[in-house]
Amino acid sequence: MKTIAFDTLMERLEALADPKYREFNESLIPGPSGMSLGVRMPQLRALAKEICRGDWSAFLRETDGNNLYEIVMLRGLVIASAPCTFEERLSLLGMFIPEIENWAVCDCVAGSLHSVKKHLPETLDFLKPYLKSTKEFELRFAVVMLMDYFLTPAYIGFVLETLLKIRHDGYYVKMAVAWAVSVAFVKFRIRTLELLESRTLDPWVQNKSIQKCRESRRVSAEDKQMLLTLKV
Repeated sequence: MKTIAFDTLMERLEALADPKYREFNESLIPGPSGMSLGVRMPQLRALAKEICRGDWSAFLRETDGNNLYEIVMLRGLVIASAPCTFEERLSLLGMFIPEIENWAVCDCVAGSLHSVKKHLPETLDFLKPYLKSTKEFELRFAVVMLMDYFLTPAYIGFVLETLLKIRHDGYYVKMAVAWAVSVAFVKFRIRTLELLESRTLDPWVQNKSIQKCRESRRVSAEDKQMLLTLKV
């Protein structure tokens, strides 16, 4: 299998770099400046697909430890889509998760793991330790995975119970929980409304969840008004 040499890959990334986009992107993503090139996501996704058609495992070995934003994102996208067994994907994911240091890599990689839809029980077992993690982006990753793949009739009870128990001071964890609650409200209004009415979420998360529900176009005007009465 052919693979893209690292030097060639860097040349292609630098050719795709947009300084204005880099400045904009770095303003949204926490971390030191100068750790990204400014390559847009559609271009990174196209590169990840190309890598997956070649020796993707060599790419992962060669880029291990590289903390350039685009390289870390590519590593996550390749792990999400590489032609491998699901057990191997989870193993690779377990090694990758500690590399996540910002919400963008966290959310994009989680949203790209489409294969988990066919392996929900195994995925949930994999996520459970991360749902107890004290590390901000490990916990956020697990919460976003619950939101992306487990808001289903079979798992909604577990998801809401889990979101209720999460207590973490990290801003990106709290935002993820509030985001998940707002999506749950759209998909399972009655069950999620019961949670909000109980006022047992972290107070900041309760109010942010209500705000995000009210920002949704999929929530009725009547519900938006009603939700205001549940703020704490």
